[in-house]
Amino acid sequence: MSTPETGATERSVVHLRDYGRVLSERRNVVIACLVLVVSFTALFTFLAHPVYRATTTIQIERKTPDSLNFGDTTSSDFYDYNDFYQTQYKVLQSKTVLKLAAERLDLPNRPEYASRKGSPLGRLVAWGMDLVSGTSAEDRAAASDPWRRAVSFMETRLTVEPVRNSKLVKLTFQDIDKNLCADAANAVADAYEQFNTDTRFTSSSQAREFLTKQVARLQSEIAAEERQLQDYSTKKEILALSDGTQDISQKALGDMNGKLVEAKGRLALAQARYDAVASGAADSLPEVLASPLIVELKKQNAEIERQHSQMSERFKPDWPPLQQLQEELDGARDRLQLETDAIARQVRSVAKADLQKTRDEVVNLDRQVTVQKGEVQRVGRDAIEYSGLKAGIETKRKILADLLTRQNDTETTNALKDKNSGSNMRIVDHAEVPRAPFKPNKPLNLFLSLVFGLGLGAAAALLLNYLDNTVKNEQDIQRHAGVPALGFIPLYQPLHVVGPEESTANSQYAADMACHADPRSSFAEAFKSLRTAFLLAAPERAPRRVVVTSCEPLDGKSTVITNLAIALTQLGRAVVIVDADLRRPRVHKVFGIENGAGLSSFLSGNAEADEIVRESGIPGLHVVTSGPVPPNPSELLASKALESFMEKLDAQGPFDHIFFDSPPLLQMADAVLLANRMDATILVAREGRTVHQALASGVKRLRQSRAMILGAVLNAVVERFGNYYYYRYHRDEPAERRSIATVARVRRGRKRA
Repeated sequence: MSTPETGATERSVVHLRDYGRVLSERRNVVIACLVLVVSFTALFTFLAHPVYRATTTIQIERKTPDSLNFGDTTSSDFYDYNDFYQTQYKVLQSKTVLKLAAERLDLPNRPEYASRKGSPLGRLVAWGMDLVSGTSAEDRAAASDPWRRAVSFMETRLTVEPVRNSKLVKLTFQDIDKNLCADAANAVADAYEQFNTDTRFTSSSQAREFLTKQVARLQSEIAAEERQLQDYSTKKEILALSDGTQDISQKALGDMNGKLVEAKGRLALAQARYDAVASGAADSLPEVLASPLIVELKKQNAEIERQHSQMSERFKPDWPPLQQLQEELDGARDRLQLETDAIARQVRSVAKADLQKTRDEVVNLDRQVTVQKGEVQRVGRDAIEYSGLKAGIETKRKILADLLTRQNDTETTNALKDKNSGSNMRIVDHAEVPRAPFKPNKPLNLFLSLVFGLGLGAAAALLLNYLDNTVKNEQDIQRHAGVPALGFIPLYQPLHVVGPEESTANSQYAADMACHADPRSSFAEAFKSLRTAFLLAAPERAPRRVVVTSCEPLDGKSTVITNLAIALTQLGRAVVIVDADLRRPRVHKVFGIENGAGLSSFLSGNAEADEIVRESGIPGLHVVTSGPVPPNPSELLASKALESFMEKLDAQGPFDHIFFDSPPLLQMADAVLLANRMDATILVAREGRTVHQALASGVKRLRQSRAMILGAVLNAVVERFGNYYYYRYHRDEPAERRSIATVARVRRGRKRA
């Protein structure tokens, strides 16, 4: 079984049907958002003034006509034209161009414009902003300037839209007057053309002055950088670069690398040679085998051995000539061994000396390669610095040449300023008076409001569901508490019974005995499923002593415990319900039993076990009420008298299952005390009421007390679309109408008995 920590961190897969379930549950929020958005959109759409728009199409070239292109400094390649068109779009919307357009229209005196006063709401907002910001009388007077208001009017209604992949620009003007739309769009195009013509020669004069200063500055910088280049080449001996010093350094480095690789190869051979002669036997060395002295000594040794072998066959070992021959043989062998060892020592000494010499050569070559690498890198850095300085001078010389050329062209352009120079802008299509209004687009607005309303409603529903931290399904139990979900119980919704014999008191506890009153209802079917899960929850056999508790009050633990007990009795099992809630007992009210003596009476020594075990009126089901409410419930439940009660209850039975109804977990310690001493614990959570943190805290307290948690039951589940819907298959409406009356009859018969 997973712990609450691991259960809380498990990631569940969210399916689209989960979102559909959330939207279905909170459909009222979705519908409310939809109605509000559509209503407000329809209100503003049908009450808004119709707006017209007119469009003038112009063409903007980067260069002026070819006849004067040489003198147009604003369109030369010297400037960065990446943002040229963006600049022109801003110029079209500038206050200068708009004021020129307003002057062409004589906008302050135009009747279509002068008669407007603005909406009352707009004027009220403007007055409030002036009041809050503390605008002075002079500022208000300046703001009321007719030309300033006219420019602001055109600025808010003009739209500049470039045509993609072309040099065309559309100037669109929107207003409630269609004639003013067309005239204003054309006026802006004319004002832009006038602005370009006026500023072209002004910029040419400014460019001439600018070029003169830039030429002088560049000439001074080039002279200074040439002196710096000369000093640098002298200091770093950069002149040698042209003679191939860099190539020689690189070639020397390559030669040294080659020698280093060759020396490393010889070092490997010398090492192998030394290892071979150092570890090999002396008489197996090639130098020893090839030595003439060793060969001669071996021949003499062989001859003496041959003579000794012949004589030893004929004479005894103590014969003097044979003994003398044996001494000669031993002497020959000793001499052969001495000579062999001497040659081997000489060979090993030579191999060691050769190894050390080769190793010293490798170290020396490696040091020289490192030094040569530094030299090559230094020469490369000096060459890069020298090339950079030289390239900078060449670049500035080119710029100086271009500036001199532009300076000459500017002089020519300035001489032609009194002539017609043309313009880089021309009007392609003039604006015409629109025939129909542009907006509001009523069908589109209503459609968008419908889409936006649905989206807003769905977002609000999902947000409310996210903010709702209560347990809503079995997955929440497993995710936040880390305990298995034994099942769920639908919300009990009894029908009102018409009749004087049925009082409110009788129908108040109808849900607690619904399994007995109407075993075919969906409510009873849920407890049958819970019964099956309870019987199969333990690996060997169903637990006998079970505590049923909840995290908070009003979660329905008493309803669960009574109906589960009734469902077990329907299988022929003997069950007893013990009301261990010694603070707010309820079981005696459910079964209509007097609570004069009960569990508290036995635990306090005021009653015997057989006196408090009573029949409930349901076959196989017995009840032990709580008894009078004691001042110390926790001490009574923690006493040894509870074990004595369990023993006497077993002796009086036998009972297949004993259910204890305990107080809530998070408020009292009674449930923890009981759970620690019983076989299993069932936790009841109420949908939409029990919060995730409370459920996790309750499970944590039970685990800390080492209680065996059988699982959790989700109570009061509301049947919704796509969630727990299959219990409707067993719904029997006439049987539901009979449930309350049946419960009442059972209680009346028990009271008469």
